[in-house]
This record gives sequence, structure tokens and C-alpha cells, in this order.
Amino acid sequence: MRKVKRGPIRTKEPNPPILGKEEDRTKDHSRRAILVQSLRELLREEDPSSITFAKVCARAKIPRASAYHFFPHMGALYLGLRLVHSELVSLRLERVEAVPFATWQDYVYFLAREAASVVRDDIALMRVVYGVRSEETKDVGKELDSTIAKLALAQVDARFLLPDIPDIARKVGIAVSLIDSVFRYSFREEGEITEEMVTEAGRAAVAYLRFYFPEFLKPRQ
Repeated sequence: MRKVKRGPIRTKEPNPPILGKEEDRTKDHSRRAILVQSLRELLREEDPSSITFAKVCARAKIPRASAYHFFPHMGALYLGLRLVHSELVSLRLERVEAVPFATWQDYVYFLAREAASVVRDDIALMRVVYGVRSEETKDVGKELDSTIAKLALAQVDARFLLPDIPDIARKVGIAVSLIDSVFRYSFREEGEITEEMVTEAGRAAVAYLRFYFPEFLKPRQ
């Protein structure tokens, strides 16, 4: 019987692992976060007018072609950082549940101080909120003011017996907008939010709300 020569046995190379959708999403989220953080770092060093998409990509060490997949332009990047600011403000105000206030006026001054503290603690956030105007970020401030107004009204209502005030949520929203407007004025004139302007912001909001709130509100037991 004729013997058949056999060559060396070849083993099949394993296919490279295919990334699952969950892992893809995790990597995408990480790259987005790196790009936003890189913008934040640059804003601590430079004025927004000197920051380019290329600079952000270089700081992030992510190729521009890849970065465009997550943020197609600078406006989208600024929006990403504005959303970080909104989350920080909301989280900060949500943590005041245990803080006592003798009057509703004390709470309004506290509200102004807390809102200012988030941007005063990080010049990058101050610059992106008050130094950048873009089509993408124009609605973020309105949404944040609305969120703050709802939180503020709930926190005052939890501490004091509020009378029936028509359209009270809208009035609190206007007070919050006044605070933000004073901060914007301070940044435009001084390049920062000064301690004096933090007090002025609280004073403006209290003066407006006095048209609708009684001077004294009975505390809840």
C-alpha cells in the first residue's frame, strides 16, 4: 500500500476578538470625556478666543479625524463642558437639604453664593459659561436656570410655609436669571465674579422677590 506524505499540520489562527457594543460605548464615552477635560485644561490657561479644535485634540492626544466623530466643531465641545458645569451646579444645590436658614432671604443669598462658587473655583468653567457665546450653548443656560429655580422653590417650600403666590415658579425663575445676569456683568467688567457682585446678585434677587413674598415666612415644624 502506497504511503501518502503529509505536510506539517497547520493550526488555524484565532480571529481577533470582536469588541462588543458595550465596550465600544465605554471607549467612546472615555474619548468624549478626555476631549472635554482637555478643553477644560486649556481654558484654565488661555482665553477662549485663542483655543482651536486642533489644540484640544493635541492636548487630548486624539487624532482630529477621530475627535470629529464625537464633536464635529468647537461649539459642540463647548456644549460638552457647559453640561459638566450644569451638572456640578445641580449636584451642589441638591446637597443643601440639611442646611438650616432663618429666613427665605438667607436662602436666596446662599443660592447666589453656591452658584458663584462652582465657577469661581474653576476659571475654565467661568470662561465657558460667561466668555463663550455659540449657537450650541445658548439653550443650556436657560435649562440650568429652570433646574435651579425648581430646586430653589422646593427647598424654600421644604423649610417655610409659602402662601398661595400666583405663578410662583416663574417668579423664582426670574430671580435666578437676575443672579446670573449680575454674574455675567461682573465677568464682562472685571474678568471674574467678585465677592461684591455675589452679594449684589443676592440683593437683586431678594429685592425682586420682595414684591411677591411676605417679608417673614413661618418655618415648617
